[in-house]
Amino acid sequence: MKRLVILALALGTAVLTAATVRPLVAAARQLDIYFIDVEGGAATLTVTPAGESILVDCGWPGQNGRDANRIAHVLKGVARLSQLDHYVTTHWHTDHYGGIEQLAKLVPIRSYWDRGVTDTGDGGDFQTLMAAYKRTSGGQSRALKAGDSIPLKPGGLPLKLEILASGGKVVGEGAAEGAISCAAHPAKAVDTSDNAKSLALMLRYGSFDFLNCGDLTWNIEHKLACPTNRVGKVDLWQVTHHGADSSSNPALVKAIEPRCAVMCNGPKKGGSVEAVRTIKNTPSIRGFFALHRNVTSSADDNAAPERTANLEEQCLGEFIHVRLNDGGTEYSVQKGTGPTIQSFRVQ
Repeated sequence: MKRLVILALALGTAVLTAATVRPLVAAARQLDIYFIDVEGGAATLTVTPAGESILVDCGWPGQNGRDANRIAHVLKGVARLSQLDHYVTTHWHTDHYGGIEQLAKLVPIRSYWDRGVTDTGDGGDFQTLMAAYKRTSGGQSRALKAGDSIPLKPGGLPLKLEILASGGKVVGEGAAEGAISCAAHPAKAVDTSDNAKSLALMLRYGSFDFLNCGDLTWNIEHKLACPTNRVGKVDLWQVTHHGADSSSNPALVKAIEPRCAVMCNGPKKGGSVEAVRTIKNTPSIRGFFALHRNVTSSADDNAAPERTANLEEQCLGEFIHVRLNDGGTEYSVQKGTGPTIQSFRVQ
């Protein structure tokens, strides 16, 4: 009887130990993309199946650290990560890199990437912000040009993060041209701002493609699509330049044939009528999501309320989450940690 009691106690201890240890074992990861609300700026976090993190842009400075805190919350509180492996600045505008010094105080950042540090830029706050960026990165950021890629750890399906545009140049520029006609979308006035020099990034995981062109403007978007489509089709598209009317060239949108579009706008910034109508008139798009309702536009010129993360101007900063399934065949979209709103098959 004593031996049976000892055996039972031993088995009970083993079961208890297994139950205690099991939650400590890291769950297998999928590919996750978080569009974080920085009120009309940009901050897009990708977490790979290997657990590697890439943040593209980091929102505004000031605001009592609002944007840095929102990013840190998603990275640490939602994605359950303790550090940021890669930080990428698409271009030197306040709403894209202004919050970096505040963010680095909350989260360790291992590597910095950009289109190339410069001594001159747009805006009266450029010198202050560039000095902060240099301090934070320790002057060790790496410049990216069209055709480069950011090295990532392998995890499951083939994974690559490519640079399609940088400094006004696009990948393959000068190569033999095809025969795509873009006469219906002529060039606009030359953009001399840093927007035209923005990085454009393509994340490829298996057959899934995610395009983020930062704030690239009309004429450079045109070079990506015409007369040769240098991008190919994409599954997920971060609407360029917050949905400003100086971007989202229909020639590019038509060429890439996105299934899902996510717009990182603010309540009164981006989400222009022209860009929204381009999105809604693109036959390939099955789902259009926005971080904010543009409070100056009509309901018809906004994403549907159920696909808008923040409906009120004074909001809590809800994010949009895209998750790819294990096999890389389907991805879903949700607001924050809520239920799935819509799912899409990978093209």
